[in-house]
Amino acid sequence: MNLDESLTNAFETIREFASFDSHSLLPHPENIKFQARSERRAMHRLGTTLSLIVGNPDGEDLQYCAHTVRRYFWKELGLSQQPDLPTNVPRFLLNPDHTIQYKIDAQKLADKLAQVPMPETPLLCIVASKLALLQKLLNLSDTAIKYLALAYAHCSIHSLTKDESSSLKVALSHIGLADDTHRNRAVSVLLDAPLAAVDAVFAAPSTLVSLRFVDAAVFNQRRSLRDVFALTDEFVTLLETPYRSHQALLAGILEPEQDFDLLDDGSTPIGYLYEILPKEIAEAYECAVLDRPLKSIHIQALVSWYTAGYRMLPSFYAPLAGHITVEALRDAIKRVALQCAQANQPLNAHALVKALYVAST
Repeated sequence: MNLDESLTNAFETIREFASFDSHSLLPHPENIKFQARSERRAMHRLGTTLSLIVGNPDGEDLQYCAHTVRRYFWKELGLSQQPDLPTNVPRFLLNPDHTIQYKIDAQKLADKLAQVPMPETPLLCIVASKLALLQKLLNLSDTAIKYLALAYAHCSIHSLTKDESSSLKVALSHIGLADDTHRNRAVSVLLDAPLAAVDAVFAAPSTLVSLRFVDAAVFNQRRSLRDVFALTDEFVTLLETPYRSHQALLAGILEPEQDFDLLDDGSTPIGYLYEILPKEIAEAYECAVLDRPLKSIHIQALVSWYTAGYRMLPSFYAPLAGHITVEALRDAIKRVALQCAQANQPLNAHALVKALYVAST
């Protein structure tokens, strides 16, 4: 049976301009445009300030990232075709001392990209409106919103980018981080935001991590600049979902999460946790999977994990040992972080400990 040609054309149009699979909702076209524009602006900013972002201006991180940016903007740079990949082998499989043969002059690339115009007109879409509403309801800074917008462009599964090898996430993955100071400086340059404002966003206890907007399991690893912009799947869904009221949105933030590392289906060995998580966090997750009580040292590690590094003495948590679960602890931190954000109050030790004790009763 032959399908009507108009139906075939309609399907091709959807496939061309929207990403869709059987496990996700069809994305709103304006959200896709927002993602594409945010990614484009981030790649442009990355290309024009690359020497300031990488740890070593003469290192291979700059070269790999510059090649990715050049592949992304190949038409705008006047190239006849998209440049080849710097190597035919993924970087992580190469010897540590491997060097790229064709070197890119970062300053020349920046000068050329400076001539490429960027759209200035803001887009009205669900995600942009949701970010503005969250800023109002939770008293988030302009820098925090800029950070979340770029992180959404990086994390959204829906993209107009046809070549994943030249995407924002690949470019950011090439930039290794020396320490938190380097991380904050790189983010400050990439967002074109004051360093002090970036320091405030990431200072422990971080509101964005405590609210579970940012994925602690990735953010805390600090392996590359890509990890810094990792959002939770739940928050990406929240950004893309229309809500009927402000209260519905706030309730959506507090909805329980599904952490598959806390489930034991008998097919994955417990030792896998120690491969993907730090030792103390893996021990806490092992206790949860095997239905064992958490010790105070586990609770201390989990609080630090879910707040981006906020630490107190284990004695603060001693009375909680054996009386609180990983899920209850995580949700208590999220709840008190939301309350403090709404009240425009800092998340501090007193609020955290009080919330944990309430959750344990």
